[in-house]
Amino acid sequence: MRIKALKNFFITLFVLLGISLLYLQIIKGPLYRELSSRNSIRLLKIDAPRGSIYDRNNKKVAHNAFSFGVFIVPQEISDLDDEIRKLALVTEIPESLLRRNYKRNYSAPFAPCEVARNVPKRKAILVEEMQLDMPGVLVKEIPLRRYPYKDSLAHVVGYIGEIDKGELELLKSYGYKVRDMIGKEGIERVTDSILRGRSGGMQIQVDNRGRRVKVLSFKKPSGGGDIYLTIDAEFQSIVSKMMAGKNGSAIFMDPRTGEILSMVSSPSYDPNESLSGVLNDMDSPFLNRAIMGQYPPGSLFKIILAMAGLDSGKITPGSSFICRGRLDIGKDQFNCWKRDGHGPMDMERAIIESCNVYFYNVGLLVGVEKINEYARLFGLGRKTGIELFGEKEGFIPYRSWKYKEKKEPWYAGDTANLSIGQGYLLVTPLEVVRVIASVANGGRLVTPHVLKRIERSDIEGHREIMLKIRDEDIRTVKLAMRKVIGEGTGILAWSDLVSISGKTGTSQAGAGLKTHAWFGGFAPSENPEISFVIFLERGGSGGDMPALMAKKAVEYWYKRMEK
Repeated sequence: MRIKALKNFFITLFVLLGISLLYLQIIKGPLYRELSSRNSIRLLKIDAPRGSIYDRNNKKVAHNAFSFGVFIVPQEISDLDDEIRKLALVTEIPESLLRRNYKRNYSAPFAPCEVARNVPKRKAILVEEMQLDMPGVLVKEIPLRRYPYKDSLAHVVGYIGEIDKGELELLKSYGYKVRDMIGKEGIERVTDSILRGRSGGMQIQVDNRGRRVKVLSFKKPSGGGDIYLTIDAEFQSIVSKMMAGKNGSAIFMDPRTGEILSMVSSPSYDPNESLSGVLNDMDSPFLNRAIMGQYPPGSLFKIILAMAGLDSGKITPGSSFICRGRLDIGKDQFNCWKRDGHGPMDMERAIIESCNVYFYNVGLLVGVEKINEYARLFGLGRKTGIELFGEKEGFIPYRSWKYKEKKEPWYAGDTANLSIGQGYLLVTPLEVVRVIASVANGGRLVTPHVLKRIERSDIEGHREIMLKIRDEDIRTVKLAMRKVIGEGTGILAWSDLVSISGKTGTSQAGAGLKTHAWFGGFAPSENPEISFVIFLERGGSGGDMPALMAKKAVEYWYKRMEK
C-alpha cells in the first residue's frame, strides 16, 4: 500500500514538473527569451587622457578638462523615437539634433552611440536619475581639450578634432579608429602619436533594464606624454596683442640655439570655440603666415647681397657708388626710394640709408648666379625644418627658370630687382629670421624649432651649419645694422634700455596696393640673445610701425630677462 502511494506521489510530481516545463517553454518561452536576450554584454571605451602641452616656463598651454556625454546603446532600447523624445525633454536638446548625432555616430548594436556632448552637469545628473525609464541611455565623462592662451598660441599649438575619412585611411594601421580625436594643426598634429596615449575599455554585463551586473574584463588606458615648447607663453601674449587687428607675422628666436621664443600669425582663431565660421573668413585666420606666407623681402635682402659682394671680393667695405636717385640700365630706369639721391655711398652708409642704387650696382657686379648661391647659403629657397606642419619654402629666381616659365631671357634689370629683394624673389618670415640670426651669431645657420622636450627627455641637438663667411664681413654688416637704429631708416626702434640692431624693408604688394612692411634685427647688439622679424601685409614702411613694435617687444623681453 505504501509502495503504491509513493508511486502515485512520484507520478504526480513528474506530471506537475512536465506541466511547469510546458508553461515555461511554450507559453512563457517568448517572454523569457526576450528577457534573456536583454541580459547583454556591453563594451565601453575608456579614452586615454591626452598629454598636456607646456611652454618653456612649465605653463600649460593645452590641457584636458572633462565634460559629460550622453550615449544610447541601440540593442538596449525597444523604441528609439520614444527614447529620444524623453532625452530631449530632460536635456533640452532638440530632437532633430539627437537623431542626427545618433545616425552619424551609430556603428554597431552593442556599441554606445554618442548623441550629445558638453551636457551641463545638472542635466547629466537628471539623465542618470531617469535610467529606469531610459534603460538604453547612459552618461559618461568625455575628455575636453582646453587652450588657456586662446588665439595667441593657436598657430603653434593647434587644436584637436574628430578623425576624418582621409586621415583614417592613412592612420588606421597605426591603431586609429573611427571617431578618434586627433591633432589637426600645430604641435597637436605633429606630436599626436605622443600626446594621445592608448585607450582602454571594459566589458560589462547588464541586466534587462540596462543596469550593470558585473565587469567581465577591464583594460586601463595609458595616458599620453607631455610636450614642452621653447615658446614663452607670456611673451607670446604680448606680441599677439601688438599684432591684433593687423595681417602679418612676428617671430622672435634665440640666435644661439634656434629656439623660437614667440611666433605669432595674425589674424588668428580661438581653438576653444567652434571653428566653422573661421573657414570662410576672407583674412584666412587658419593660415600660419610665419611659415606659410610667401612674400618679397624688400630691403632685408640687402643683408645677403652685402655678404655676397664682400665675400666674393667684388666689393670692399670702402667701395663707393654715387646715388643720384636712379640708375639707368639699358632703356629702363631703376629708382631709389630717395628721389633726390643719397650722393656717394659706401657699404656701411648704403645699409644705414637702405640705398637702392648702391645695391643695384653691387648686384650687377656680383651677378644672378652668385646672388642665387649666397641666398641658398643663408637658407632661402628651402624649408627650415621647424616641427610644424605645412611649412613652405621661398623661391629664388634664376636664368633657366625664367626662360622656361616666362619664355624670356634673364635681363640685367631682373638682377637689379633681385638685388633689392623685389621681382620674382619670395621668402617666408621664418626664413628671414633665420638669416638675421646667422648674422647675429657670427655665421651659424641654426635650425628654428619649437619643441624643447618630451616628458623628461630633452630633444636631441638641432642641426646647424657653419657658413663660410669671413668674420670681418659679418662684423661690417653687424656694425651697419646697429647704426640703422642709431641714425638710419630704423631710428624709431632706438631704445635707451637695450641696444638693438636692425634692418628695414619695404616690398611691393601689387599694383595700386600699399607696400608690405618688414623689420628684422637682434639684441643686445654686442652679444645677441634674441633675433626677430616683424612683417605686416600692406603695412607701409618697415621703419614705422614694425620698428616701433620691435622696440616694445624687445624691451619687454629684456626686462623679463633682467629679473
